[in-house]
Amino acid sequence: MAELKNDYNPYEYRDVPFPISNLGALTNIIKAMVGTGILVAPMAFRNAGWLNGLISTAIIGIVVLYSKEILMYGMYEIARRRRVPVFTYAEGVVEAIAEGPPCMRGLQGLMRLMVNTLLVIYHFGSCCVYVVFIANCLKNLGDKYWIVWDSRFYMLCTILPLCLIYCVRNLKSLVPFAMAANFSLIFGFGIIFYYMFTNLKSFEELKPIQDIYSYPLFFGSTLFAFEAPGLIVSVEANMKNPRSYIGITGVLSQGIFIVVLMQLVFGFFGYWRFGEDIKSSILQSLPYDEALGNIARVIFAFSMFISHPLQGYVPIDVMWNNWLKAKVAESKSGLLELVFRLSIAILSVVIAVALPNLTLILSLVGAFSLSFLGLIFPAMIDISIRYEEGYGPIKIYLILSIVVIVCALAGGITGSYVPIEQLIQLYKNGTNLTG
Repeated sequence: MAELKNDYNPYEYRDVPFPISNLGALTNIIKAMVGTGILVAPMAFRNAGWLNGLISTAIIGIVVLYSKEILMYGMYEIARRRRVPVFTYAEGVVEAIAEGPPCMRGLQGLMRLMVNTLLVIYHFGSCCVYVVFIANCLKNLGDKYWIVWDSRFYMLCTILPLCLIYCVRNLKSLVPFAMAANFSLIFGFGIIFYYMFTNLKSFEELKPIQDIYSYPLFFGSTLFAFEAPGLIVSVEANMKNPRSYIGITGVLSQGIFIVVLMQLVFGFFGYWRFGEDIKSSILQSLPYDEALGNIARVIFAFSMFISHPLQGYVPIDVMWNNWLKAKVAESKSGLLELVFRLSIAILSVVIAVALPNLTLILSLVGAFSLSFLGLIFPAMIDISIRYEEGYGPIKIYLILSIVVIVCALAGGITGSYVPIEQLIQLYKNGTNLTG
């Protein structure tokens, strides 16, 4: 029986209605990650200091890549053992824990609820962040060429366009839009590079290490830029050639390497160019009276608009397929799913209007949700699937997983506390809510 299980290859039994190519998968990964996290990298480096930022970003990138690799390996391995073509993220965690240490096996029900809930919080939180980002870009243009309005007005203006694009129901249909957005980003990044590499400040003005109190904001923002756990799993499940997804030269490694490199370049040179005056997003630091700066804002607003339904795909998939679909009549399922999708789009705008501070919300979402989804749960999966087979020489895999969990807990607690404290303070003072 064990031999039969070893012969089972989940990839051969998948039935994907709309499979995506390696290029499509890479495009979706980069599109999901190269967003607000990249554009706030200069502010993140300001919160850490240029030297601390370079070292910490590289370390976080390595840890994230390792956690993603063990996550996808674990998802494949547990599917192979269970002779199932594919598991969702939550199902993978639950099934893996069932094979882990006895002390962990009683946590299956709790883990399923936690994974699904945190996936919804993170990806829906990302949608809210994108709304704030788009609104800030539009406000910058409106203030220059039209009339000065509160950014919340522009958030409300995004409701109708978002509802329209949320009518697209599968990832393959979004690939052309994502590729168009990625192509336009080449010009957008070119414009930002132009501004970043001209009129650099004196390097002596930059701080190599900042006050430790601001470091949690760096941690949350940087982790946010590197993570999209639900989408990472969904992309692999929808690939035409999933075998090429993991590994040193796999699609996933390529995507994360590109994102880490961009985070380093943007963070370091953006902080060097604008120094302590850098805004929460580097786009807000570009000149308002120059056409190039405004073109960049339009490009990135369009890119974030396309990314919104990519992030929204995960909470919709989790809540509709796992919690709601079975409770509605099949004849009404299509219509009610559409209503639910539109509700997610509208609610993301409503939450963004209530909490419009980009830096703090991004840091909070990144630190709280991603410490679990991106680091702790993958480590728990790895501990569980290796439990009976062993953890290698000197238990190296167990040690690595424990280190990941400890670092994630420390970063998650401190990274959540600081933005919550600052948000409370801002609302008490009633100032700088959109900073």
